[in-house]
Amino acid sequence: MDFIGNVRYQSTEESIEKAVMTLLKRKHYDSFSVKDICIEAGINRTTFYAHYQDINDFMIKFEGNLSKKMQAIWKPDGTSTVFGQDVFIAFFTFIQGYKVFYKAFLKDHIPSFLATDMLKKHKELFKQTMFRKGWNYTDAEIDYHLHFFGGGLKALSGRWIQNDCKETPEQMAKIIYEEYANKSTLF
Repeated sequence: MDFIGNVRYQSTEESIEKAVMTLLKRKHYDSFSVKDICIEAGINRTTFYAHYQDINDFMIKFEGNLSKKMQAIWKPDGTSTVFGQDVFIAFFTFIQGYKVFYKAFLKDHIPSFLATDMLKKHKELFKQTMFRKGWNYTDAEIDYHLHFFGGGLKALSGRWIQNDCKETPEQMAKIIYEEYANKSTLF
């Protein structure tokens, strides 16, 4: 019985997600209501509120779920560099798959994968790279470097999404990699 309840619960969440993505193709999430979502999803308001407090709650939780999926992308490739070009291809492919959501979300928020996950996960690797190169950065300086890179990645992703992802993920990865590979300590 619990399994059936879980399947039904998950199915309802998927219906809500699909409805929100459909609505986001037409307008910004501040421009539609819970009622609009319910009509699109074919559910009643009580069902929506059993899952989310409001539309912002949905957006934040959905982004959190995407960030968890994205964490698997941000793993060092086992070489002397922190990120290989293949990591950026996977990153841009993922973003492209959810471009409707990110187009709405990136305007107002810093995705959690940039704000916390990626930065925390790679701080120690960044320190090790600095040490190997003989550069002595303080923790505060490393934080600034990582936030600078995360902010740049957010801006580049946002611009690409606003341009409707005209370039391929491979082209976007090449832009990042060529910009930083010979100039940065991140690679």
